[in-house]
Amino acid sequence: MKKLAVLALLLCATFPAAADTGVLKLSLWDKTAIATPANTQDITGIDFGIGSTSATVTGVQLDLLFAQTQYELNGVSMAWVISMANEVRGAQLAMLTKSEMMQGAQLGLVNMNRQELTGLQFGFFNQAEYVKGLQLGFVNYAKTIDGLQVGILNIAENGWFPAMIFVNGRF
Repeated sequence: MKKLAVLALLLCATFPAAADTGVLKLSLWDKTAIATPANTQDITGIDFGIGSTSATVTGVQLDLLFAQTQYELNGVSMAWVISMANEVRGAQLAMLTKSEMMQGAQLGLVNMNRQELTGLQFGFFNQAEYVKGLQLGFVNYAKTIDGLQVGILNIAENGWFPAMIFVNGRF
């Protein structure tokens, strides 16, 4: 336990430029949390808890039930049930992943992106307004695609055909 405390102290001491952000955040539920060195909702490090809501995360967000980032997530967000973020550069992993803008990967049973996805969606159901990349799942939906859909049912309004089985897309 002493080694862990010394390691946490050294970790906090090595980030003097991050004085306005928290390097380590422990969340009980939603915004009920403690962050160090600054008790804030802007995290540059690790956000760990049962369910957490942060303004921005640069690093890793690990939560048991839900993980929510209100503005920007640069890194990885993992939760058992739901991972939500506004703008993502990195990866989301949960049963349900939801974002506005995505550059990276969404991995879950249900993956939803409200605007632009650049990267990969892998799950049972994948949905995005604009896809530049790959959707891999049983059911894939994209309003506009510049890439490929692979699955049992693939719907892309500008695809080779609006709906196809196995493969659809546009390059």
